[in-house]
Amino acid sequence: MNTMDMNFSQPSPAKNLTQREIEVLKWSAEGKTAGDIAMILCLKERTIHFHIASAIQKMGVCNKTAAAVQAALSGMF
Repeated sequence: MNTMDMNFSQPSPAKNLTQREIEVLKWSAEGKTAGDIAMILCLKERTIHFHIASAIQKMGVCNKTAAAVQAALSGMF
């Protein structure tokens, strides 16, 4: 069996992401740090980490980069 025959399960983007989670992922995709995003949105950095962690969990991915990529590829932003 070659790799082309394997069925890799792809993480599915959560349709139930909040607007804030999507917004935070969008800024992350732009290269902003949690500190930068906190300043832009007038929130605490800890709150940004909370939204990122929530999005990661809902999307079933392993990190912020994967969440941002999946969201972008799904047309969420």
